[in-house]
Amino acid sequence: MNLSMSTKNQPLLLLAITNVLAVAMPHALNAAEPTSLAGKASAGFVVSDFKYALSENFDEMLSCPQGVSKNEFEIYAMTPEGARKPTESEDDFEKRAMQAAYAKMANGGRNLCLHPELGEKDPYFRVLDNTRELTQGINLDGRASADDFSTPDGEQGIDNQFLRLVGCSQSFQPSGTSNGFAIEMLAGSWGILLSLSGVDDWQNDDLVEVSIFANADPIQLSPARKPLHYASYNYDSDSRFQTVTKGKIKDGVLTTEPADMRFHHVTNALMLERIFVDAQIKASISDDGALSGYLAGYMPIEALYDYQFGYRHATLADGSLAPEARRVQTSNGASFVLGYTCQGVYQAMHHLADGHYDPIEKQFTSISTQMKFEAVPAFVIETDSRNTDITSTGAQ
Repeated sequence: MNLSMSTKNQPLLLLAITNVLAVAMPHALNAAEPTSLAGKASAGFVVSDFKYALSENFDEMLSCPQGVSKNEFEIYAMTPEGARKPTESEDDFEKRAMQAAYAKMANGGRNLCLHPELGEKDPYFRVLDNTRELTQGINLDGRASADDFSTPDGEQGIDNQFLRLVGCSQSFQPSGTSNGFAIEMLAGSWGILLSLSGVDDWQNDDLVEVSIFANADPIQLSPARKPLHYASYNYDSDSRFQTVTKGKIKDGVLTTEPADMRFHHVTNALMLERIFVDAQIKASISDDGALSGYLAGYMPIEALYDYQFGYRHATLADGSLAPEARRVQTSNGASFVLGYTCQGVYQAMHHLADGHYDPIEKQFTSISTQMKFEAVPAFVIETDSRNTDITSTGAQ
């Protein structure tokens, strides 16, 4: 029995029994399932790791010769009035500088993280101009231009303007704190499912169907907090979080045609959405039924700013706009901890945008972004479940 795609026509009793077994005995299911895709025409997967594809040879002195981006506290401390006074204790200095920084961000009642368009130009926000930087990913437009990156093995044309945007921010280095949002995924706040069907040969097939869904269930973990293989998952019944596209497999590598994708994202219990336009997948398929590769596409600037930096339109679990104080606290706190100003990153996003040109506004409206992911075998089941309720365990 194969539950990797729709189960509309399966007997309800059999489906219920399968679901109970998958949830109640994940270890037994894990052991009983075959560890090969041989002979299967379809397979399901749950994403087990998800992060930005960033620089693989970052060196601060070489990559960012003008230094890294600064937050409002650091900028104020560089000014004559912000310098520490001879008679001032370190605690008093930090308190005064923080008050000045928060006052600047408050902007007379219209917070700069919620209204970055109101900010003055930030001369201290740094972007990655170095053309020697190496990164992995997908050539989204089929061309190699001066703004593109190369892979360590010499492949040209990797579109990743998001890396240019954050490449000189300390927290967005490969070991930085901004690339750890998979923690909330594993805590059950959100998840991503994939399903392949119509597969004749898992090494070479000219046409397969690829479905990408937002997960409606928390990810099932082992005692070591690793995603279990062959657990069962419902996908979000909201069609906005469902994508079906075509793909092909060549030498065990899956590539897909461009398609729009949308996933949930949760930060501090604030609900947001991660949106990809004209997204593609390139992933290796292992013999034991796992995927490893890249999901890349263009993120609309305003949506990207919201979920990663500003939280302007973040909602609560019931869909209502989150209180302004919570949105301000989250966005201001992130800018201090991660080292940038909200207006600085917003201005840079508009400058670096490289996708979906608007002839009326005469500007690009999206920015190329590369994500690295891994996925393990899973049963992907169609139900009427929606991912809308955050429980006490963090699951939506």
